[in-house]
Amino acid sequence: MLGPSRRGWLLAAIAAPIVAGAAIGALVLLASGDGDERRFSVGEGVRSALVLRPERHAPGRPVVVFTHGWTAIDPEAYGAWMRHLADRGVDVVMPVYQERPFVDVRTPLANVIAALRAAFRRLPGHGPVVAAGHSAGGALSADWAASARSAGLPRPAAVYAVYPGRGLGRALLLRGPSLRTIDPATRLLALASPRDAVVGTEWARAMIAEPTQIPRARRELRIVRDPRVGHHNAPLATDPVAQRTFWRPLDRLLARAAAP
Repeated sequence: MLGPSRRGWLLAAIAAPIVAGAAIGALVLLASGDGDERRFSVGEGVRSALVLRPERHAPGRPVVVFTHGWTAIDPEAYGAWMRHLADRGVDVVMPVYQERPFVDVRTPLANVIAALRAAFRRLPGHGPVVAAGHSAGGALSADWAASARSAGLPRPAAVYAVYPGRGLGRALLLRGPSLRTIDPATRLLALASPRDAVVGTEWARAMIAEPTQIPRARRELRIVRDPRVGHHNAPLATDPVAQRTFWRPLDRLLARAAAP
């Protein structure tokens, strides 16, 4: 996603070679076939989601809803990270909320909500939910958290937005509901980098500032200073620095959400 004023059109989430695959092909890439209760898809088209489950389906297991960046409809872009979560005993839901030519800014939130309704019907007995996402997905993670109650979805215990953004140039803006409707008990963590030439830090700062109903101690803006992981696509990396910067905070949010 692009910053609000100084950036022109750019497909913001992923480089073109990474997103070349269509959504259905991506689901096949990670899923292991019909009838597999560990990896399956729900819904159809832009209202679909891939679900990854741990080998052992323990009652009360946490759920991460991870929303991809703009144009990043291939879940394999985040595959290593999502498999890491499943290996830790977490159910992972990855909505696919858009399709080419990626100019629809009106329906992504409705698409995410529809996919989540279908996914949670397949996850009875789940535990705490964490909404997470990268780029446009970071913004959408906060948006569906703000819509959870009215949409009949589980309230996320935490929202984790990595390099979030909403702007697609002057004509296109991914608008959402007021973040003041997020449950006050929710934890909110946004990561931003001044080296991010795609979204900068503006959107993350706004995300933390707006929901004043959440106590300030539960709202954190974390500025990433390490130049190795400061660029917009750094969350796609799987090296130790990327894991420490992006994976570990989500692991900690999950542990806190699951604590008695």
